[in-house]
Amino acid sequence: MQKILHLKKYVYSSGFSLIELIVVIVLIGIFTTMALTRTDTGLTTIKEQIAIDQITNDIDLARSMAFARNETIIIMFDEDQESYGIHDESGIIKTFPNSDKDGIISLDNSYLRNVDIKNVNFSGSSNLQFQPLGDPISGGTIELNTKTITIEPITGKWNVN
Repeated sequence: MQKILHLKKYVYSSGFSLIELIVVIVLIGIFTTMALTRTDTGLTTIKEQIAIDQITNDIDLARSMAFARNETIIIMFDEDQESYGIHDESGIIKTFPNSDKDGIISLDNSYLRNVDIKNVNFSGSSNLQFQPLGDPISGGTIELNTKTITIEPITGKWNVN
């Protein structure tokens, strides 16, 4: 008899209460929301940097092409379509790196979604022209979401601020 009482005395329920489960679920929800918010902000910054790298590399390549071919090369920006194309004296260059079959380089793709070309201004034009010696006709700016690419008028060098 004493053995039965002894067993009943030490029998405890193992498991979690309903309140403990609810608290854990709420905490998991809060941490998940915080992580997703920060990840989205970080991804936007990374995408913007990728777009800047792509545009500045294309500017350098277009300037080099103008010098190598000894002809005028024009980068025509289209703010509405979030894209640009590289043109030579015979028309659009369809084999330019990262361009589609029509020669257009678009920032409105799955990798660079949320990156917008806000404004392009090269002395009132949206075209950046490199003369046969590789120097631009005029300097100007390309504004993305939060960054601005500035192209120097004489050298064609760019900087990001």
